Amino acid sequence: MKRIILTFIRCHLLLAAVLLTACDKDVIDINSDPFKNETYINSLKSPISTFLTEQEGYEEYVRALRYAGMFDALNQSSSGTSFTAFVPNNEAMTEFYHRRGVDSLPQLSSEYVRQFILYHTVKDSILPDAFVQKKSVQNLNGDVITIEIDSLHAGQALLNGEGHIVEMGLSAYNGKIYALSRAMTPLVETVYDRLVEGGRSSVMLQALKATGWDKRLATVVDTTYDEKNSRIITHRYFTVLNVSDAAFQRAGIGSLDQLKAQLRLKLNNKEQMRLKLNNKEQIINNNVDEDSLLREYVGYHILQNQYTIGELGAMNGSSTTRIWSSSAQNQVFTVSVDTLAVDEAHRLTLNAQDEAARFVLDQSDVLSKNGYVHELDGWLPVWEPEQAEVLWDLADYTEIKNLVDADDYQPQEPTSSEKRYRVAQATCFEYEMGEAGSKNRSYSEIDYVTCKSNLKEANNLDRLVFNVGYMGKVSMQTPTIVRGKYRLELTIIYMTGNNFMRQQSDGNGGLLKMQFDDNDQQTVFTAPYTKVPSPLPGVYTSTIYDEIEFPETASHRFSFVVLDPAASTNANFSLQFDCIRFIPSER
Repeated sequence: MKRIILTFIRCHLLLAAVLLTACDKDVIDINSDPFKNETYINSLKSPISTFLTEQEGYEEYVRALRYAGMFDALNQSSSGTSFTAFVPNNEAMTEFYHRRGVDSLPQLSSEYVRQFILYHTVKDSILPDAFVQKKSVQNLNGDVITIEIDSLHAGQALLNGEGHIVEMGLSAYNGKIYALSRAMTPLVETVYDRLVEGGRSSVMLQALKATGWDKRLATVVDTTYDEKNSRIITHRYFTVLNVSDAAFQRAGIGSLDQLKAQLRLKLNNKEQMRLKLNNKEQIINNNVDEDSLLREYVGYHILQNQYTIGELGAMNGSSTTRIWSSSAQNQVFTVSVDTLAVDEAHRLTLNAQDEAARFVLDQSDVLSKNGYVHELDGWLPVWEPEQAEVLWDLADYTEIKNLVDADDYQPQEPTSSEKRYRVAQATCFEYEMGEAGSKNRSYSEIDYVTCKSNLKEANNLDRLVFNVGYMGKVSMQTPTIVRGKYRLELTIIYMTGNNFMRQQSDGNGGLLKMQFDDNDQQTVFTAPYTKVPSPLPGVYTSTIYDEIEFPETASHRFSFVVLDPAASTNANFSLQFDCIRFIPSER
């Protein structure tokens, strides 16, 4: 009895110490852990690490916790701190060692094992009832872990397509434990690391180094400082369309020099064709140097955000061809969908009307710390396609993504409640608040907001809310648009509070002056909320340009000015925009 009482008293003294020393700076800072080098045992339950020592089948994971110096960290239970631990059993740990090409724990570095544990740990305790409703969670490394619930086997799920949960919600004092029969592979490699470790792309790697892209693709975060000397951490995301040596060989390219020569030949052939069409003397312009051609070619294979094959091949309504902006200035590629294809490998084609390429499925969707690598079966030279519909999601910027919790950015399912984030500071915007300001206190100047089920038609289940007042102005850069004529459709979110705008009972219905490239010839005045046909909240589309012509393939500066005085006087005024579609005019 005396021993039990002493333990009980010790527990409360330690809990008091936790409350006094608790801080929010880092839940895995073991140097601030009051239980460092001690085993904390509650009279009712044990914290995660200690709990695992009391169970059979997790001895290897416990050894990993001690080896990485993380045992006490997962025992931490300071005020407001709890964890969800995805814990591989002994068999799963052994299988993971074999997957990594080692026989036992000591053959891995302690830092790698630490990353492995952080990858398998989530802040906050998630109950099974809540877990089965989630599509993803964010681990302590900041990585998003996808969740697929096994509908045929109760209590089982798949994490990132490989981690197999076989038991959910074991209770420890400071969180929940989900047992795994197969471990996940931690994301410590960058997209550049993936290319190197693949061992299939020596020419592409030489091209990346020659153009400086190797360093950029090896970057996970950039740290900069603003004018107030405040630190700004920016995560970098990429999608790399990798060309293997085998694919280059099929195009007669076996070295970096041969790639440069082929790019020069491609340019000369294109120039000859242009001159022939214009009935001009065939004098080839050789002023463009091969290094510039190489930079363009490499940038053409890189997107500055992360996309799976499924996302790249997502159809725009009935359109089976989608245009994507590359990192090469003013250059785009297409992804076409064959809806009748039986073989999945033939379902998607890149640049179908030129030197086409397809995804090598077993070498694609390769996830890394900062994006995806997809391998192609062709070399995919730079090409300007015909016009196709472009869907511009106004929230699809990495600058916005950096300001939104990973679990909330572009959710896969409608959210149970709106999540709002101020994103006016994102560098993708230039904005000016009107002199009279705004009386709407529900939103900041520019907010990222998720959508509930009543707005499930919104693209990516999100929108941007602009609240810049009368004469306020916002500017953004569009994706690259292929030269030609287009009809432009704006999709907006209409809420019941916007009814005065729809009926123009206060102000002029949200009148806007819209413009491209500060060009008066490309200016329209429009009030899209006056075109909403129903008072019911929902997602509505209105035409903002019947026709606009872009003479060159390029990205454009889109801006709008709010010309409705109600934007500064009515507390319900807001502009909630989802996306803009560029629909080619009929030729």
